[in-house]
Amino acid sequence: MLHLLSCGIDCYMESDPQRPGFIPLASPTKKILGDNTDSIYRFTAISGDRAYRISGTRGNDCYLAFTVYGGKPHGEWSDRVALNINHTCLSFDENGRFEFALTPDPRAGNEFKLEEDCVCVIAREYFFDREHAAPARMRIESREPAEAPRPLDDRDMALRLRSIATFVREAHAVVPLPAQFNRNVLGEPFGFRMDQRSWGTPDNIYSIGTFALADDEALLIRGRSPECAYWGVQTWNHYMQSFDYRYHRVSLNSSQILLEPDGSFRVIVSPLYPGKGNRVGTAGHAEGIVFCRWLLARDKPEKPACEVVKLGDL
Repeated sequence: MLHLLSCGIDCYMESDPQRPGFIPLASPTKKILGDNTDSIYRFTAISGDRAYRISGTRGNDCYLAFTVYGGKPHGEWSDRVALNINHTCLSFDENGRFEFALTPDPRAGNEFKLEEDCVCVIAREYFFDREHAAPARMRIESREPAEAPRPLDDRDMALRLRSIATFVREAHAVVPLPAQFNRNVLGEPFGFRMDQRSWGTPDNIYSIGTFALADDEALLIRGRSPECAYWGVQTWNHYMQSFDYRYHRVSLNSSQILLEPDGSFRVIVSPLYPGKGNRVGTAGHAEGIVFCRWLLARDKPEKPACEVVKLGDL
């Protein structure tokens, strides 16, 4: 609740469509709604009747995208993805610099159309090595500069406070995830639709399940991954918050997982370290969520096979 409230204040008290600026959505100590330990997320409110310029210099990410959402502007879940602009859609110079526009009236190749109901942009960066990540330098600015804001009056303050409350309430309609949802089994991989509510990206394919393990047990996950920009396995609590990755190994991505000789993967989810293998920990939790995601996958992944085994049998 506190993490959601903090994000709500950032997104709906401080963010201003007339004077946009990217705000961090998650951090090692503040997490909401399915954060990825290898990612950096940034949010800004926008208005569909204004034009904006986004520019910057790309870092050492394996994936960069700007997703524009349509819906209502006062804390409600967005109704749809209005635009999804990933690095394959952008042009970069020899130094990684990029620039494009969001506008109701696009006239050039690097301009993308905003619809009237566009309310926010989320920037996503994924890294194979988060510890040594060099994030992009980016900014967003309105093409129609606004005057310095006046102090909020009671009506404006009340609207922003109601927006924060709406954001927290709608998030709690999604979490916590059911404790018995696909217990010790990963579900069929599924994509995020352009017309789906929430803040997902259509570039992702997901597979989700829960774990419930004793200290001497492990969830053994086997499968194959299609060619993609990124894929990984991580553990969350039932509120879709990653476990404390500052002190625990609670995720592995495609650059870190050692594949089997036949190209398949074998990942172990366990409370204790078995001493070998591709292990994703649970940070001391006996129950939680196991989540897999694939970014820009060439083909739909196969459903991973799962089996609970004794650590001594690995």
